[in-house]
Amino acid sequence: MRKPKFHNRIGRSVVTLPLCAMLAIGMWWLPQRAFTPDLIVGLLLTAFTAYVILETNNTYQVIRVRSRMVSSVWLFGAGCFISMHPFSPSLLAAFCLSVSIYLLFRTYQQSQPTTDTFHAFLLLSLGSIVLPPVLFLAPFFLWYFLVFMRSLSFRSFLAAFVGLALPFWFWIGWLLWQEDLSPLFSWWNDLLAYCHMGVFGMTDAIVESRGAVLQGLLESITPADLIDNAPFLLLAFLTLWTTFYYLTNSYDDKIRTRMMMYIYLMTSWVILLFALFTFQFTPFTPLLLLSCTPLVAHYFTLRNTWLAALVFVLTLVAFIIIFVNPLPISDYFEYLCTLKISK
Repeated sequence: MRKPKFHNRIGRSVVTLPLCAMLAIGMWWLPQRAFTPDLIVGLLLTAFTAYVILETNNTYQVIRVRSRMVSSVWLFGAGCFISMHPFSPSLLAAFCLSVSIYLLFRTYQQSQPTTDTFHAFLLLSLGSIVLPPVLFLAPFFLWYFLVFMRSLSFRSFLAAFVGLALPFWFWIGWLLWQEDLSPLFSWWNDLLAYCHMGVFGMTDAIVESRGAVLQGLLESITPADLIDNAPFLLLAFLTLWTTFYYLTNSYDDKIRTRMMMYIYLMTSWVILLFALFTFQFTPFTPLLLLSCTPLVAHYFTLRNTWLAALVFVLTLVAFIIIFVNPLPISDYFEYLCTLKISK
């Protein structure tokens, strides 16, 4: 056994989670130097999601050593990405997805997991109401139940269908009671727009036009565009790097843990590819952060090499640069000087 390096000790330390929680609260306050209602709601949603991630790791031992690194990476990443601070449908969808994955793991090798299947798809459906593309994860969840969890039966399939349809049933009933179906039509138009932007709208003409648009984007891309999409690009790199790592080292984990990590891995790539097909990066950043967080935490906690230590330092620096870059640093120096003079 090699002696754990500094990034392994950070991943296994009991101090990491409270430190990341305090840093997240500070980074939530710093850009505006105030807690507005939308920032408070965003912070609470992030905290609830961190709790679900923590319980998922504790219950199913996603990392085979005692660690709080999964929820720590989520809190630190959410704190560094200023676009995730205010309340947004993407943040609420990420919370629903985290609970849905927790319920999905409970069905591992169960013969008739109808209750957990129903609730997993119910949460997935609620997430799709606030962010329509989440609905496209439903077929992949069925694949997870069938291949990875090995728990899909005819009864659980019906439970999944009922759970997916129930929120829409109540929503449509409420809209009929209000005699206003415009929110449903708006949701449907948003879903169709994502379909036309994505692989479902890929006719030959659209492929040619999409290729021209992509070529134009690559030619006209500016440093400002890279800065705006830096969080998503960083998560895309971490997804690629940790995917290669885990696929070559997955044999170190138990079979159940491997199946769960494969779910995180596949979900990360589905979200990443869909965002690339639709050219929509900001709405998918919380979802991608949620799904790739266990992969990143697994890598930094267990990978005992100097290359992993270097990647850890570079990743930490990248997160800090993404957080600091939009901030008006000169204003903060003036603010601190004002406080010092007033004292």
